[in-house]
Amino acid sequence: MIINKVDIGFNFANDNAVQKSNNTPSFGKYLKDAVDSANEAQINADNETTKMITGESEDIHKVLLATEEARLQMELVMEIRNKLLDSYQEISRMQI
Repeated sequence: MIINKVDIGFNFANDNAVQKSNNTPSFGKYLKDAVDSANEAQINADNETTKMITGESEDIHKVLLATEEARLQMELVMEIRNKLLDSYQEISRMQI
């Protein structure tokens, strides 16, 4: 029995080159932006808390909002990390 190559008219090597030249953001960039945003929120919450403790600011609502925003962003990043780890573990369990 002879098995012949099936030509589907698609070149995977050229497709990768086209994707890289389109300047479309990758998943890694989105993930890095999310982590950077969570870090900035944490820094902002820390700064607002410091201002409240030192007496520079008397607006406790601003401090609470900054802290809650930082907490939510950190939860989001942790959930993304957990899903990525679950996906990796599921793929590693697949039999080839």
